[in-house]
Amino acid sequence: MALLRTISHNAHFVQLSSWWMLIKIKITMKYKIFCLCLCAFYLEAGSQTTTHAWGSVFMNGPYKKSWGLHLDAQVRSAEQSRSVKSWLIRAGLQRKLNTRHSLALGYAYVWTQTIAAGFRSHQPEHRIWQQWLYQHPLLGSTLQHRFRLEERFIRNGQITEGSGIAAPALYSTRLRYFNRLLLPVGTSKPFEQGPFVALQNEVFLNVTGKSKLNGYIYDQNRLYIAGGYRVNRRLDLELGYMRRHLRLRSTNSHQHIWQIVTYLRPD
Repeated sequence: MALLRTISHNAHFVQLSSWWMLIKIKITMKYKIFCLCLCAFYLEAGSQTTTHAWGSVFMNGPYKKSWGLHLDAQVRSAEQSRSVKSWLIRAGLQRKLNTRHSLALGYAYVWTQTIAAGFRSHQPEHRIWQQWLYQHPLLGSTLQHRFRLEERFIRNGQITEGSGIAAPALYSTRLRYFNRLLLPVGTSKPFEQGPFVALQNEVFLNVTGKSKLNGYIYDQNRLYIAGGYRVNRRLDLELGYMRRHLRLRSTNSHQHIWQIVTYLRPD
C-alpha cells in the first residue's frame, strides 16, 4: 500500500510539474511574441515615414513578328508631394518567345534631386537592364513574374546650388523580382473592358556594389494594390496605393505612395 501511495504521489507530482512547465512555456511564448511586436513597433517608430505621389505611363508594343517595344516614364514627388523628387525614362526591345515567356533588353535614365542643409544636388543614373517575363493562369486571370537585372552607373551628388564636393561615381548591379495579378471584376472572358483590381509586389536586391550604397543585399520592397478600368484592349487606367520599404545604411524608410498609372498596348 505504501508503494502504491508513493507511486500515486509521484504521478501527481509529475502531472503538476508538467502543467507548470506548460504554463511557463505559454507565458514565455506570449512574452516573446510581445517582445517581437514591441521590437517591430520600435523599428517602425524609429524609421522615417513619408508620403509621396507618383505618376507613370507604361507602353508595351507594337509587336511585329514577336518583336516589340517597351517604353515607360515616371515622375515621383518629394516628401508630402511638395516638389519633384525624381523622374525616370526607360526604353527597351522585347522578344516574345511564346505565349508565356518573353525577354527584353534596354536602357533607363533616372534623375534624382536632393535638398538638404541649404544644398540642392542632383543624382543622374544610367541603367542597362535585361529581363525575363514569365506568366501563367491563376484564379481565372494571369499572374506575371518578372526577373530584371540592372547595371547601374550612378553619379552621386552633383552640386547645383550652394557649395560642396561631389562624390565619385559608382557602379552597382541590382536584381529585381516582380509579380502582378490582375483580377477582373464581374466581367467575362476575354477581358477587354471593365473594372479590375491589381495586386503586385517587387523586391530589390543589391548583387554588387552594396558597400557603396546601403551596405546590405536587401535594398527595398514595394507592395502595391490598385483599382482600375480597362477602357479597351489597348488602354488601362489605374489608381493605387504603394507601401514602399527602403533599407538605408543606418535606418529604414517607409513611404506611403499614391500612384496614377496609364497602360498602353498599341497593336
